[in-house]
Amino acid sequence: MKVKSYLRVLVAQKEVKEDRKLGIRVITAESGASRSAVERLLNNTIKNVPLDDLGRLCTWLPCTVGELLVLEDE
Repeated sequence: MKVKSYLRVLVAQKEVKEDRKLGIRVITAESGASRSAVERLLNNTIKNVPLDDLGRLCTWLPCTVGELLVLEDE
């Protein structure tokens, strides 16, 4: 089993919904999540997610943790 980040998909959906581009600077500024966590979630290379960053991203998107991080078979 592997945990996969769907942050890139959720951000793309938010971009369409709000008709604007959301780069890393915008995501971190508006959500309050750390840049390193956002970068690693976008690239799906994160091993540990700080709970405060996870909460901030879920509030900002809005989504649930289960929509952002999904457990998948390898």
